[in-house]
Amino acid sequence: MSKKPIKHITILIYAHPELYPPTLSAIEELSQIADTIDVVTRNMLASNWEYPKNVRVNYINKKKYVGFGIEKVSFGLKIIHFLKFVMMSHRLIKKNKSKIVLAYDAIPLYVAHLLKATLKKQDSLLWYHNHDVTDLSKANYFSIMSIASRKQDSAIQNIGMFSLPSKERLVYFKNIPKEINPIIIPNYPHKKVYSKHIKKEIKTTSRLKLVYQGSIGKGHGLESIIKILNQTINNKSLELHLVGKIRAPYLQQLNALAKQNGVLDHFEYHGMKPFTQLPAFLSGFDVGIAIHKPYNITYATGGSASNKIYEYAAVGLPVLLFDNEHYRFYLGDNNWSFFTDLTHDSLIKTLESIDINWHNASKAAQQDFIEKYNFETCFKKPKHTLDQKL
Repeated sequence: MSKKPIKHITILIYAHPELYPPTLSAIEELSQIADTIDVVTRNMLASNWEYPKNVRVNYINKKKYVGFGIEKVSFGLKIIHFLKFVMMSHRLIKKNKSKIVLAYDAIPLYVAHLLKATLKKQDSLLWYHNHDVTDLSKANYFSIMSIASRKQDSAIQNIGMFSLPSKERLVYFKNIPKEINPIIIPNYPHKKVYSKHIKKEIKTTSRLKLVYQGSIGKGHGLESIIKILNQTINNKSLELHLVGKIRAPYLQQLNALAKQNGVLDHFEYHGMKPFTQLPAFLSGFDVGIAIHKPYNITYATGGSASNKIYEYAAVGLPVLLFDNEHYRFYLGDNNWSFFTDLTHDSLIKTLESIDINWHNASKAAQQDFIEKYNFETCFKKPKHTLDQKL
């Protein structure tokens, strides 16, 4: 950004920003071109992130709702949280005369829509970034998320800038103003965060340790992988490790399946880890699992939107992917991408190939991260667009 710094930016995100690593990267990049930034969010976990000194994180609720706790809040309290979010957003935008208001996903966009008179009076640029497309068929009709998503088409008329992590998702945004050119910002890791965890020494062990990180549920091939944990891969034993948010009944199902297959000692759940610990944690494994069966909008369009794919690569892990046209298109040319259809034979052959080619794949993954799959590189375009609009 070549012009004088932006005086103030307000960022609205209804989920905690540390649950969305690309948001942390965006905050870091924007902090370099703004005098001050206020983030309005909900208190959903113990914060471990060291934000830039000119960034203030403002929580609308004092009590933390970790894990799935936020879902158990009464409907009345959810309404109170939403109203507090609206009021705090309004106060900070007006008080600081925010030059940019960045709204993440449907609820913050709806809030900005409710505050459109204030934004217009201050000549604020409303920037909408969509992390995930809402599946309205699975949302409670009277929930805040459902209401905000149904209002998206009208709310999006007020934006001055629009971005999202995958071009395939543009089909779900029919009413973008004609003068807006959407910007694709892939969910790549931040070089500043991950480059310090690049493997300097590669050790060979008698185990092949697979890791899956993120929201843990069906559709990631975990059941199929558990069923082959009693196999050896080029005389190496297999292990499956999980880290992230998981519902208790599903974890019980996976434990029961591991016990049934006699591989309970090859399977481990590590709980949730703060993002500050994740890069070092991931670097202790051999293969990253980024399988997404195309069950929904998010899984079907994850080629550039699934941050876990590129976080694995950043620490030198070959990545195991679901074999379909979408993921082949985005990742098929990479030496560190390996594909499976999740059948027994496919999994075994793919893991054997990973093991044989591991050293070269690991080096290629880290090199690609440094040269092209990093957030600093992909954020140059939105910075340039801001430069033109302000």
